[in-house]
Amino acid sequence: MRLTLITGIFLIGCLILVATTIADNQTGKNDFIGTWTDANYTFTIVQEGTGIVLTGIPFDEESFFPMKLTGMESDNKTRLVTYKNMTGTMEIEMSEDQMELSGIQTFDPVNPFDTPFTVDYNSTRNDTEVQTDAVWSGEWIIDNMVMTLNQTGEAISGFFNVVNEPESKVYVEGFVSDDGRNISLNWTFAEYVNFTLSDDGMHLIDEVCMNGEGKEGYLCLNLQKQVQE
Repeated sequence: MRLTLITGIFLIGCLILVATTIADNQTGKNDFIGTWTDANYTFTIVQEGTGIVLTGIPFDEESFFPMKLTGMESDNKTRLVTYKNMTGTMEIEMSEDQMELSGIQTFDPVNPFDTPFTVDYNSTRNDTEVQTDAVWSGEWIIDNMVMTLNQTGEAISGFFNVVNEPESKVYVEGFVSDDGRNISLNWTFAEYVNFTLSDDGMHLIDEVCMNGEGKEGYLCLNLQKQVQE
């Protein structure tokens, strides 16, 4: 009788341990799933197959743009390793004196059924000499950004970058209009954005900004999980 009682207690203990382990694994698996916010965005994080998808919608659509990140959680479930790939178009006109550009920049929607996000674009030539056969070539400054364009015939190529961060680029390519006054560009931008999960599971910390030292021109995404009532 004593042996049976001990065996029963042992089995109950094993069942509790297994149940706890399963619960812990399920909790770990779902730590990233849900709604997260910071000062500028609401992010929805979902599981898609074996991957994780983060969709960010800004509170202020005139100052910030929607974004989508795809990636994987680390084996120990304490990090998200994600990739941001953004695309869009630009329609730009040059001023009569060939010193200023103006137009619109469009961001492709993160949801195919949404309307593209559009902002005004204005820039000034950065003391580069106007070339007779390549008037679009040169550096064009807007705020702390510089767009470097190269014109070869009707073809345009180049890139954006933050003035002090030349290694991180938004690439552009397109064509000049028949009258030479306008250009149509496609742009692409891709970068890795990795997060560390806080010990309490309530914060996703952008690893570039771990110590509050984000790079100039870099948008830190430090997110807090929203608890469902």
